[in-house]
Amino acid sequence: MSGFVVAISLGAAFLLALRDVFGRMAVRGIDSVVGTGATAIFGMMVLVAVSLIQGDFAEAPFIWGWPLVIIGLAGIFRIVLARTFLFAGMKRIGAARVSSLATTNTFFAILLGIIFLGERITVVSGGGAALVILGCVLLTQSGSGETEGGAAKNFVIGVGLALLSGFCFGAATAMAKAVLADFPSPNFANVYANAIAIVAYLPLMGGRNPASQVRDWTLKTWGLLALTGSCASLGVSLMYVALAHAPLTLVSPLTQSRPLFVVAISVLFLQAHEVVNFRVAAGAITVVMGTVLLVIG
Repeated sequence: MSGFVVAISLGAAFLLALRDVFGRMAVRGIDSVVGTGATAIFGMMVLVAVSLIQGDFAEAPFIWGWPLVIIGLAGIFRIVLARTFLFAGMKRIGAARVSSLATTNTFFAILLGIIFLGERITVVSGGGAALVILGCVLLTQSGSGETEGGAAKNFVIGVGLALLSGFCFGAATAMAKAVLADFPSPNFANVYANAIAIVAYLPLMGGRNPASQVRDWTLKTWGLLALTGSCASLGVSLMYVALAHAPLTLVSPLTQSRPLFVVAISVLFLQAHEVVNFRVAAGAITVVMGTVLLVIG
């Protein structure tokens, strides 16, 4: 794997880690569904600005057919489903655990890549996958008595939401990889994915009276939601750039180094709200060790 792909993938991981942390702070005390919708809109603004600068709209203003359908589904899985599950899980078990558990998207992405894209995985990569599983086990075992409120039921729900988020992220990555070549740039593909996802998201927000909710949001909440959406969208665009230059079975695991970033940022900025103990840190490190084996394998 080239240094360019590694650097871009790690950049994506860092931005997605910031998304997790900012999202954790942003959705505290607000409806996570409405908050997720707001992050998607903010992210869309950033993506459109990038594509305007790149001249994507002049090169290919409209994309039709199966590429549009598949990239639209990728956006729905990533934003409408995965991001909603992600933020809802964070409210129950914290950003560090949810981010690490959501790295199961690597397995789903690799599996779908093998089945539908004809990609391959080696024995070493399989060992890396086992380490990722071990890391997830460490993280789930660390939850007893350490989640917000200490409720076991809350912890189980949080783990389930994180795993659902992982599946949806993995499926979205595989779908995007399949059609990236049909778009003038990876960012432009992300523009279409976000636009379709926002349209699909509107019915979810309709019954929650978002207009009345947003009036109560503070300037800090708006700022955190804007940062969350921007980091999420730019992080995915960087991941798409990497996917355009390397196999999904290599890029997807590498972007999962974000748990280490999340743990470090959580320790620095979320001490009052986030429980980051030895087992959480060990689980995150084990996950990352597994992704390294996946890369070199």
